[in-house]
Amino acid sequence: MARPPVILVAERSDADGPAVPDALERRYGADYAVVSAGADAHEALERVAAEAGTVALVLADDDLPSPEGETVFAHARRLFPDARRGLLLAWGAWAHPETARRVLEAMAQLQIDYYVVRPHALADEDFHRTVTDLLREWRGAVGGRVGYTVIGEDHAPRTHLLEQLLTRTGVSVTRREPASPEAARMLAEAGVAYPGAPVVATPEGAFLLDPDDAELATSRGLGTELPDAPVDVAIVGAGPAGLAAAVYAASEGLSTVVLERESLGGQAGGSSLIRNYLGFPRGVSGGELAERAYQQAWVFGARFCLARTVTGLDLADGFTLRVGEDSVRAGAVVVATGVSYRRLRVPALQRFVGASVFYGASSVEAKAQRGRAVYVVGGGNSAGQAALHLARYAASVSLLVRGPSLAASMSSYLIAQLDALGVEIVTGSRVTDAFPDAAGERLAEIEVERVDTGERQRVPCEALFITIGARPRTDWLPSEVLRDRWGFIFTGASEADEDAPEPWAGRSVPGALETSIPGLFAVGDTRRSSVKRVASAVGEGSVVISSVHRHLARR
Repeated sequence: MARPPVILVAERSDADGPAVPDALERRYGADYAVVSAGADAHEALERVAAEAGTVALVLADDDLPSPEGETVFAHARRLFPDARRGLLLAWGAWAHPETARRVLEAMAQLQIDYYVVRPHALADEDFHRTVTDLLREWRGAVGGRVGYTVIGEDHAPRTHLLEQLLTRTGVSVTRREPASPEAARMLAEAGVAYPGAPVVATPEGAFLLDPDDAELATSRGLGTELPDAPVDVAIVGAGPAGLAAAVYAASEGLSTVVLERESLGGQAGGSSLIRNYLGFPRGVSGGELAERAYQQAWVFGARFCLARTVTGLDLADGFTLRVGEDSVRAGAVVVATGVSYRRLRVPALQRFVGASVFYGASSVEAKAQRGRAVYVVGGGNSAGQAALHLARYAASVSLLVRGPSLAASMSSYLIAQLDALGVEIVTGSRVTDAFPDAAGERLAEIEVERVDTGERQRVPCEALFITIGARPRTDWLPSEVLRDRWGFIFTGASEADEDAPEPWAGRSVPGALETSIPGLFAVGDTRRSSVKRVASAVGEGSVVISSVHRHLARR
């Protein structure tokens, strides 16, 4: 029988109020092993690790002695990188400047995830809410609520993509090599022969042989079918902007369909932790934020069609969106297709894309980098968040930046956390070549060139994450939709832009989020001059629906 995960408590013996271990044992004892360690917390963590156990949560006082200068939290992070860590505080202690400084410093240095106020009674629901939230976050990090298995070669890009698509729908995924004993047993018991392409085993016992994205979405109970009747508004893209638009459109009584070619969340959906989003003091993963927004839109009646790519837009008699061989008609359209990362012009990287070279900050791939040397290319917040998450697992993480510093492109809290974790910052440099391992299947080294001197150096790199540039996904739109030379969509908010079109195709300047076509709106990263932040995208998606109402009323 598997051992239960551990909740470890290291508190002073003279602490006021009910003993924290007693409160935890009463509420969580059936599912977790509550260990009271006191000053012996370091040894207790070592014992759990030696017994191949798992620590889910560490709660500790701040003033316990720490041998050799390593705090309980730092020791727990090193041994159990997924464990959540909470600093125990007495009620009202946060009002003391020194305590507040310590909490903020510990969070900035990623020693703790949050503070936890001691219970005033065994059934203190505020205390248990914080604990439950931390345990839920731990469970999400180690594996979601439903288990899928992807059987496929590690060097095959499709194996990685299937895992990413499933994980971003909120389920746990186990990846198995086809030649492994576990995979061989599963296939034999199901009477399935490995077809030379990835196989997905569902929790219900079905085996999907080389499934496409739509088949995968259907297995998760996610919609892929287009509506037969016209809708009031069609939203193209299910990133933060598109999801916000869906929530507001559906909640205000508009028949709404959301079309998404991949999975929920867009680029933000792959972020391991967004720390500065309003209302989430501990931060929130992009995947969880997207899942919450999806559920919110769904309960208001929005219809989602995932794994469906919009290939064109006809403007005759309203709007008709072409989706492969199918179509859907709408009174208004909101374009929220976001952007994709720009490809590096390094031909040698292409053979590794999807297996050991990844475009985007994929949190799914982080655990696979245990013991590896990893590089992240980019200087924005996405790059910083990726580097922080990878630092939980990789042997070393280096951030490669073409510019002279991070100050102009990355939030200061991320820069401080990168420094606290010892992530190497390599400025004024770029990748110019790549080299495989002995088997020729995975990346082993990259060549890095100094931009100012041209000096080149080969460095170990077993995985490369690229988060630079932005290419808007607007090539499916007709020529009547005015765009800049990069493909970003002009809207009324671009009027003051020196490159704005004049005279707006012979009509008055449209509303702030309306394009050159009445009734066609653009929000989020795909819009010219937008602020590339999640909160900004959500704001635009929320606001645009009032313009949609006005357009529909004029028809």
